[in-house]
Parts: sequence; C-alpha cells; structure tokens
Amino acid sequence: MATSMPARLIRIALAVLVLATLFVAGAALGYRTGITALADRGRADLTRAVDRLNSQMERYATLPAVLGEHPLLQSLSLNPAPGQVLQANRLLERATGHSGALDIYLKDITGTVIATSNHALPRSFMGRNYDWRPYFIDAMAGELAGYHAVGVASDQRGYYFSHTVSAQSRVTGVLTVKVDLEGIEDVWRDDPQTLFFSDRNDVIFLSNREAFLLRRLGDANSPLPERQYAERDITALPEISQSMHFGQRIWDFTDTDILPGRAVLITMPVDRIDMTGHILLPSDAAEAQALIWGALAATLGGIIVLTLTVLSLRRRALARELAREEQAKAELEQQVARRTKALRETNAQLFAEVEERKQAEATLRRVQDELVQAGKLTSLGEMAAGISHELNQPLTAMQTLADSTAILIQRERFDDVIANTGKIAQLATRMGRIIKNLRAFARKEGEPATDVDLVAVVNDALGLSEGRLTKAGALVIWSPPADPVLVRGGQVRLQQVVINLISNALDAMAGQTGPQTLTLTLYEGAEATTLSLRDSGPGLSAPDRVFDPFYSTKTVGEGLGLGLSISYGIVQSFGGRITGQNYPEGGAIFTMTLTPVSLNRAVA
Repeated sequence: MATSMPARLIRIALAVLVLATLFVAGAALGYRTGITALADRGRADLTRAVDRLNSQMERYATLPAVLGEHPLLQSLSLNPAPGQVLQANRLLERATGHSGALDIYLKDITGTVIATSNHALPRSFMGRNYDWRPYFIDAMAGELAGYHAVGVASDQRGYYFSHTVSAQSRVTGVLTVKVDLEGIEDVWRDDPQTLFFSDRNDVIFLSNREAFLLRRLGDANSPLPERQYAERDITALPEISQSMHFGQRIWDFTDTDILPGRAVLITMPVDRIDMTGHILLPSDAAEAQALIWGALAATLGGIIVLTLTVLSLRRRALARELAREEQAKAELEQQVARRTKALRETNAQLFAEVEERKQAEATLRRVQDELVQAGKLTSLGEMAAGISHELNQPLTAMQTLADSTAILIQRERFDDVIANTGKIAQLATRMGRIIKNLRAFARKEGEPATDVDLVAVVNDALGLSEGRLTKAGALVIWSPPADPVLVRGGQVRLQQVVINLISNALDAMAGQTGPQTLTLTLYEGAEATTLSLRDSGPGLSAPDRVFDPFYSTKTVGEGLGLGLSISYGIVQSFGGRITGQNYPEGGAIFTMTLTPVSLNRAVA
C-alpha cells in the first residue's frame, strides 16, 4: 500500500496535466480559428464600406469642374456685378438641392466668397475669405483639390472638392462643393460593427459611432493643423491596450461604455479621400469558441484517460479475480456498443440533413427557373397585342397580293406575277422571323454561358417589344454598332433581361404628359461591356431597393416585384452585374455590365 499510493498520485497528476494541456491547445486553436474568421469578415465589411464611400464621393468629385463651366459663374468671377450675384446664389442653391451637397460656393482669386448656396442662412459664407484653406490653395495651383475640415462658419464637418473657374483663358475663381458627411454616416448607423475613418493627424473624422467623432487615436497633445477642426476640442480616445493574437491586431479598452471591451481591428487605406478606414469587431464570439473547443479537447482527453484507466483496472482485476474481469469486460463492451449506436444514429442524421439540403437546393433552382420562365411568359402576354398586329399586317398584305396574282395570271401579266410572289416571300420571311424570335424567347434555356452577340439580343428584344413601344408612342434612341459585340451569357436569358428593362421603362413613363423617350447605349470596353437603358420617367424612389425580391412601386395586381430581382440573378449568373440609379437630368438608368469574350478567353 505504501508503494501504490505515490504511484496513484503520480498518475492523477499526469492525467490532470494532459487534460490541462489539451484544454489549452483546443482553446488556442478555437480562438485562432474564431479570430481569423472575424478578421476575414471584418475585411469584407470594411471593403464594402470603403467601396460605398468612394462611390458616394465620386458623385461630387467632378461637380465643381462641371458646374464651373456655367457662363453665369464664369462671368461673375471675371467681373462681379450686383445683378448677377443673386442669380448665381440661386443657381448654386438649386445645384445644392439637386446634388445633395451641403454647400456650394464661388470664390474669387483672392479667396473671398462672391456667391454661395447658403446666402439666405445665418451661416452664410458670403464675403468670407478662405485663401488659407488648402482646398483653395491646391485648386489655384491647378489641381482638383480634396480636403476635409470642420467649417469655421457652419461648425459642421464636411469634405471639400474644389476646381478653378476660368474665363477669357485665365483663372478667375475657385468653385467649392462641401459634402455632407452626416448623410453618409446615416447609412452605417445600424451596423453592429464600429466603423470609423481617420486622417493623417490620427483624428477620427467619419464614423457610425457618435462617441468616436473628432477623437484622436494617438497623442492628443501633439500639434494639429491650424483651423482645420475649427474650435473643436480634439481629445484622445479612452486608454487602449494593443496586442497581436495569431497575426491579428487586438484592442482592449478600459472604458467599455462607448467601446467594446476587446475587439479585432482591421484597417484599410482610402486613397480617394486620403484617410484610413478602421473596423472593430467584438471578439466575444472567438473567446466563446475558444472555451468550447478547449472543453471539447479536454473532454476527449478525459475519455481517453478514462479508457486507459478502465483498461488498467481490468488488468489489475484479472490478477485478483477472473469473474470480475469478465464482468468488467462485458460492461465495457456494452458501453462501446451504446456509443457506437449513438455514433451511427448521429451519422445517419447527418446524412439525412445533407440529403434534405440537396433537395432544398434542387427545389430552389427549380423554383428560380420557373420564375424566370414565368417572367418570360408574362412578357409574352404583355407583347401579345403588338405581336398580333405585327403578324396581321403581313397576312392581310399576303391575302391581297394572292388575290391580285390570280387576276394577273388570268391576264397573262407574268412579270407582275413574279413581282407579287417575291413580295409574298418577303412578307413570309418577316413573319417567320417574328415567330422564330417568339419561339426562342419562350423556350427554357438551361445551357451554360456561351458567346452571345449583345447587338442581336437588343435588336430582337426591341423587335418583340415593338407593339408596346408603338402603342405607347415611345421614341427609341438606339444606334447599334455595325459589328457584333460578343459577351458571355445566354441568348434567351439576356433577351429576357432587356425586355424586362424595356417593359419597366414603359410602365414608368406611362401617363406622363411629356415625350416618352427610351435611350439604349452600348459601350464595348477592354475590361467590360456595358449596356445602359435610360427612360424619361419620374426616376426611382428607392434605388438601393429596386433589386430586392417583391419590392414594387406598381399598384396591387400589376406585378409581384420579382422582375428586377430575377434579372439581377440572371446577369450575376453570367459573372456580370446590373445597377439602377436616377439619371442627373431626370429619369432612371439601368446599366448591365458583362464580360467581353476577348477578356474571357485571355483569362482562360
């Protein structure tokens, strides 16, 4: 007994050490996997946020140069006249309303504001001098200037785009557009992640969290550019402890009232506005996963240790009593049988879930195909009246020509008979082409993407929609290229997308008093081929929702809101994309981007 007690204590200690090691290893692996997944998701979310920010900024970047070409602003900057100031103020006020900018103002070459969109507001810039602002200095140097600051007069954060105004071959002023950053931030307010953008001074200038704005990441005592942040008090964020875990940056915060206690930090440069994007994702999920994986590893180790212990007991019991060893063996076999049965049941359940998922995916694909086919049949129904008219005209003409041919034969005027039969053949060819397009459009297309002539797709779609276009009195502006434009896609499915866009445009323009115009533009680029369809309707009320399933602005009974959603899936299945937005001059414009055949072959 004296020698067995220390040996037993040693075995217990070794078992505890093994279990602790397994727990630590499992926890480390679980934390690494979880933290890596969080980082990957954060990069994807931050990339989308940066892309969205860049696209919103691009809307305003060229506005100063375009608006600076206006004769009224050029004349005012050359020789300011009192009568022109009010006209220029109202022009800039309208431009601000249309573009969504915060302010637009014109300065002379001394930096003094001579016209502004906020002329009627208490914070008017009229008469103020901004020759010290970098965006004025850079613009006067001949650059398209971009700059961010807190307005001295408005005390509002903004991003400024500036460009020179020229008259009589010389620079006469600078036009500046101030972008409302709060409008951009509103899009991100409900995001669970903390998102912010800092400038070169480590000042957070843009964020979806109010507590982050105009706070500093670095030393709050280091000097800042004079007047860039107006009179705002720029303080540092609460104390942050930084560390690296499995190649990822981790921030620990002491003040958790406004910040997550521990989070993964992902950063990305935003060259367009000279800032750095940051996103913080709480690491709670990764820490919970670490505990679960550690517990699982320790449990598995415990099972192994328990098994070894049972075997050891069996060997000792064999020395003491054969009957007890047999009984222990039987109990162990029963335990193994129960676990094996449970494992089989688990495996069977997993196989059943896999089969159920496969069936669900097959059902989803079938429903999608049926929705696509239903959309085509709906389009055929809408075009039925026009197509009937297209077929009735040549049929009537053929009947007339046949009757006259019989008379001509009786009179032995065979030259006229030949001419009539030629006309009948031409009419029959025309009818055959219409019917061929209908048959091709109505059939199901399940083949993979091939080389498709986009010009032929548009021509066929216009031909099938000719009845509706004629009935609506719509003017179609379409100048097809002389040569085919080949892209990757499906002839019928792309034709359905174009017909759906034409149909939506006609519905949008229906009932308006002005002319109904549909403009189709095809651009063949080296990297992508685009087809845009622009209408003269009222535009889109919610451009960011037009591709959502079941979203529709039509009255009840006129549509399910699936046409654009199906079109989006069709174009995406060919590796392309489709966007919808309001055109600056009025109406809506939808742009379909596809892969050129030449680029696809080069990649292959």
